[in-house]
Amino acid sequence: MHSSEKKNIMKLATVITLTIVVLTIFSVPLISIIAPLGNIILPGSGLWNVPGEVPQQETIYAPGLNSSVTIYRDEWGIPHIYASYENDMSFALGYVHAQDRLFQMDLARRQVRGKLSEVIGELALEEDKFNLAMGMEYWANQTLQYAIRMQEQGEINFLDAVYSYADGVNYYINTHQNELPIEYAILGFKPAQWTPLDTFCFSKYMSKMLTWDYNDLYRLQTLDAIGVANTTELFMSTYGQIPICPNYGNFNDSSELSYDGGPLKISSSVLQTISSFLSNIENLPAEKALVDAQAENSIGSNNWVVDGVKSSTGMPILCNDMHLAWNMPGIWYEAHLVDESTGLSTYGFTLAGVNIPIVGHNDYVAWGITNTFYDVMDWYFYEEMDSNHYIYNGTLTEYTTRTYKIKVKDQGTQEFIVKETVHGPVLNNFLGGSMPDSLDTGQIVLAPKWTGNNITTEMLALYGWNHAQNRAQFDEASAYFQSPSSNLVYADVHGTIAIRPTGLVPIRDDNLIEPWHFGNGTLPYNGSKGEGEWVGYVPFEELPNTENSSQHYLASANQIVAGPDYKKYALQNGYAAGYRARRINELLNNSADGTVGIEKMKEIQLDIKSTPARAFIPYLINATEDLPISQKTPVVLDILTQLKNWDFDMDKNLAAPTIYRKWRDFYKDYTFDDELGAAGAPLRPQENVLEKLTREEPNSKWFDDIETVLIENRTHIIIKALNSTIDFLLDFFETDEVNTWRWGEMHKLVFPHIVPAFESLNRGPYEGDGESYTVNPAGASIRRGVGYARGGASERWIVDFSDLGNSLSVIPSGQRAVSNSKHYSDQLEELFLQGKYHRQYFYKNKADYPKNHIESQITFIAGEDPLYIIGLATGIIVGCSVGVVVVIGGWYKRDLIRSKFKKLKRRSKGE
Repeated sequence: MHSSEKKNIMKLATVITLTIVVLTIFSVPLISIIAPLGNIILPGSGLWNVPGEVPQQETIYAPGLNSSVTIYRDEWGIPHIYASYENDMSFALGYVHAQDRLFQMDLARRQVRGKLSEVIGELALEEDKFNLAMGMEYWANQTLQYAIRMQEQGEINFLDAVYSYADGVNYYINTHQNELPIEYAILGFKPAQWTPLDTFCFSKYMSKMLTWDYNDLYRLQTLDAIGVANTTELFMSTYGQIPICPNYGNFNDSSELSYDGGPLKISSSVLQTISSFLSNIENLPAEKALVDAQAENSIGSNNWVVDGVKSSTGMPILCNDMHLAWNMPGIWYEAHLVDESTGLSTYGFTLAGVNIPIVGHNDYVAWGITNTFYDVMDWYFYEEMDSNHYIYNGTLTEYTTRTYKIKVKDQGTQEFIVKETVHGPVLNNFLGGSMPDSLDTGQIVLAPKWTGNNITTEMLALYGWNHAQNRAQFDEASAYFQSPSSNLVYADVHGTIAIRPTGLVPIRDDNLIEPWHFGNGTLPYNGSKGEGEWVGYVPFEELPNTENSSQHYLASANQIVAGPDYKKYALQNGYAAGYRARRINELLNNSADGTVGIEKMKEIQLDIKSTPARAFIPYLINATEDLPISQKTPVVLDILTQLKNWDFDMDKNLAAPTIYRKWRDFYKDYTFDDELGAAGAPLRPQENVLEKLTREEPNSKWFDDIETVLIENRTHIIIKALNSTIDFLLDFFETDEVNTWRWGEMHKLVFPHIVPAFESLNRGPYEGDGESYTVNPAGASIRRGVGYARGGASERWIVDFSDLGNSLSVIPSGQRAVSNSKHYSDQLEELFLQGKYHRQYFYKNKADYPKNHIESQITFIAGEDPLYIIGLATGIIVGCSVGVVVVIGGWYKRDLIRSKFKKLKRRSKGE
């Protein structure tokens, strides 16, 4: 064999080997949830065309539209939709939602409907089971079917728009199968068709995010650990609360709720079951994130409004910033919708997946939302007698069931059966493998009753709000907003301002509860004994509300809803510590009439002054100054200088916020952890309780460290916390130059992709101002060092009724969930993190929209594309022509064969 032949053979072998390696790499999943690389690069029969920017000009023919639709996108990618029919407007919104946020929409509906395992695999199976068992999909479907019946009876008329919205989403999906977001290629699936049920699921999705909790269960564990009196003192305080509705009186600084109670008689089997259930819950990623967000106070919101007397414009100004988890993309999608036939023009924040703004304004009214923290959920425990029966109200009762078929990627289908009690689904019998054995006879099962698990009418409320022209019409619509319960702040062009905490609030029958049970849904109920039945809901007209307050402003920040004069119904068992509410009220109350304008509203939304720091720091300074000279080291003196010169702004460039925030953690821990930790209590009081003890009870028993012989007081704990803070920060910053202990080095803001595994699509970390208790919030735990805030303002919005075109807004991401688009994170990086806003282009007439603010344009034309029709006709003609030619050719060929056959036949006869 020649050397050249050997070389060629070696080259061929190398090529074959490399080919096998490449093909192997392209066919093996990178990790269990990610598709083979080959599928990412070569999905189906061609390259995956990853979307980037939308075309600058696009004309789209859409069958099913009534008339043409024009969409202008401004420089932030925000669509301004002009249509002649409301259904066409919804179609267009569905299209742009899919164009910009399809994967986000898909993931959210899969979460609610228990379909994550279908694309992720077994990793998501327990999450799917839990979400299905909760009942969100079931009750979303019940609500949709109810709406269908109501529309058939002529009682509602919004459902057609929901179907048109689904048509718009599906039109995009069907015409862009090879131009889908990269997440689909990575995970190896394509989106299913969108349905009206998917849209209805979003109401349950938001209700779960804002009103579902495990507080009753944690509260019972705490009560068992420390008793009624201590639980009342630490967890029932109204200290520092300024009620949302000012017309029901105010709480004194020393006010607290009180309960007499009796000796505790809590079954050990119940406590064991609850403990096991909560441990399993915290192993579910979504539930753990919810529990952590609630603990870090990152789920909440601010809204406020001033009237024409307080404002500098003579007209109301309304503000809203809803506090939710930060993600890429963000939860909100801005849109401007105009129905040119009726004159309806609405600018607002939509959920991609829903066909109408959730908060927003039209030409007449504006509204914003915060969470009321109404107690809308109760947990019940029962004794189970066998796999089919449990005891309810002393009677053997059979479970009802729901059966699901869960598709699991690469594993086929699993059947899942949900047991239902009279109150709700049993949730502790499938997590973590199995239910723990009871210490008594039988087993204990847990089930929640939740206002979200009901036929609810939020879609009707949203439709009414978007069409309202005055307070009466808005109130009429608000009666239909049942879940999630929300504080609705309101203003209109007529000068009215108002606030109404609304939603379904259960009325409970507490006649059968134990003496130690606080009642009103504060703790779990014994369902086997018939405790805590819901006997109705608080009538809408009897919920607290305020209109045109004499203080000329109204504000909510998740604080207590009403003062002590509201006595008829129990509404809340928990609320925010009240620091954001205090600061907002302070800033508005101290503003002279006629002085509050847009700039002042921006200052308030961006405010980073810590109200708790202002309460605590004087005590820290005084205790430090009283130290003996021997303990006033250079570091201690530098700390004193930093704190004395601090204005309590949680500024990322300052050292004082770092010192304060770390000291506050130690101060709280040293005050409560010895007693509560030793007792096994899972909950810790809020900072307003610690503030009350600091101000009013310097010798409180809680300041004493039970692990020492000395009887400690407030000063001892303040200094102990200071010493620990110094040790911690010296170690963290590795320098004793106190002025370099910058808050921004310890406090970061992170905006993660909605799929945690896709870290390359995250944004941040960025150094961040604020904390959980500032008006501009960014809650993060710094107990182990750097803290990463993952939630805060999910939008900021200011509405100016003197000129609606002067209204401002911003979201902490971008409009497009496409990572290589300039609108993926432009608002986050260019506006939100800089404390800036963009103008809302609120032009009712399409002709008035400024051409220099049109970045791209889509024109929808009703009907089939003429080129498609021409092509179809041409195809038919060509097809027919080919057929004719084939037939004629066939005849000719037949005659030719016959002629040849006759000649052969004559030859064979010798002719």
